[in-house]
Amino acid sequence: MRKRLGRSSNLVSAAEPPVPSGACVFERTFPASNEMKDEVLDALLAALRPRGVMATAKDENHVRLCLDEALVNAVMHGCQYDVAKTIRVRAYAGAGKWSVLIEDPGRGFREEDLPDPDAAESLLGESGRGILLMRSLMDEVSYWRGGSAVLLSRKL
Repeated sequence: MRKRLGRSSNLVSAAEPPVPSGACVFERTFPASNEMKDEVLDALLAALRPRGVMATAKDENHVRLCLDEALVNAVMHGCQYDVAKTIRVRAYAGAGKWSVLIEDPGRGFREEDLPDPDAAESLLGESGRGILLMRSLMDEVSYWRGGSAVLLSRKL
């Protein structure tokens, strides 16, 4: 029996992602490169900061870590570092909740194909724990369009 990845029970859906509630406070499309990913991450955090998303330095570190991981996955897995491909990021802030939707043109993934992050062979690996990390620090992490879109949400 496979171990669940984190506290969220959402599985990968083939459906289109829902439009999160609240006002869109950030939108950017960028070429799939780590340099652009870093610029977008900084701009995204700057857009979320005045909305009370990160009440403490610890909150900001957790949010930065989760969003960076999701963006790295889009650049690496969704676009294979191909700068001709683009990633779309939108952030929404509403009453008591904020969400970030990250979409890439990749094929997505099947959750059952992911390695168990707690398995002995995974513990020293350089990758394979990002989804677990995001699910442990966010209130909701759901995958749409076969895994090529991720929606991360957190209550204020």
